[in-house]
Amino acid sequence: MTGGRRPGEDWVCEEQAPGVWFCLGVKKWLVRRRTPYQALDLAETESHGRVLTLDGKFMLSERDEFFYHEMLVHPALLCHPSPERVLVVGGGDGGALREVLRHPVKNAVLVEIDEAVVEVSKEWLPSVHQGSFQDPRVEIIIAPGEKFLPAHPGEFDVIIVDSTDPIGPGAALFESPFFRACHEALRKDGILSLQAGSPLLWPSELQGVVQALRTIFPVVVPYLGFVPLYPTGMWSYVLASAVSLPSQEELERRFSARRLSTRYFTPAIFQAAQVIPPFVEALLSP
Repeated sequence: MTGGRRPGEDWVCEEQAPGVWFCLGVKKWLVRRRTPYQALDLAETESHGRVLTLDGKFMLSERDEFFYHEMLVHPALLCHPSPERVLVVGGGDGGALREVLRHPVKNAVLVEIDEAVVEVSKEWLPSVHQGSFQDPRVEIIIAPGEKFLPAHPGEFDVIIVDSTDPIGPGAALFESPFFRACHEALRKDGILSLQAGSPLLWPSELQGVVQALRTIFPVVVPYLGFVPLYPTGMWSYVLASAVSLPSQEELERRFSARRLSTRYFTPAIFQAAQVIPPFVEALLSP
């Protein structure tokens, strides 16, 4: 591609849907490698700082990763009264782990299938992980999440699934057997949080996730957030639990008591995010 750019310059691009591309101008390629699982690329871009892609899909940029990580992590952690043991499935960049550690957790386990993602992120994305990999509360396990979970029944207060799209190594993390394993790995008042893609470009992804979770968990709460880098900017998330979620007043109290410092998420933002537009409601109707 040229698009009027100066000679010698490059692009990092994602085909977000047939006929839909999103591209960022590259100042320098930092990492370009093939891991045992996927193509991993890291670029220094003109507008978004360092940008990580896996199999040609944008995972994060330094400029806007907080939109995603805060909305994925804080609703679940705040909905639990005392999240002591937390599991992050995926999330090898350390961004979700960073947000988890802002809560009074005693132990956080990161299970990532691709060790190269962790290695590259440790070296090149310190602004994202902010030292979370070295926190003494953290245990890092290189393994597929769907194989790790069945061996740990009833161990976790919160499970955060920070997955790629439901293709390649991430496909198993969107299927009913994995969701049932999450249910079994949670304690009785545990909470599951996961991302479910763009409801406009990939409606079947959100629809399938919510339908599967409703057969396993009595409480399933979809909500929306804004992530500028991701397809359409509108992104969906889902909370699932065996117990009712706390009131808005209680979330505000916990947010204040834990002295959280955020850039996008607030309890009020989360409350508003649960207001679903009619086209998404139609997708999720039984």
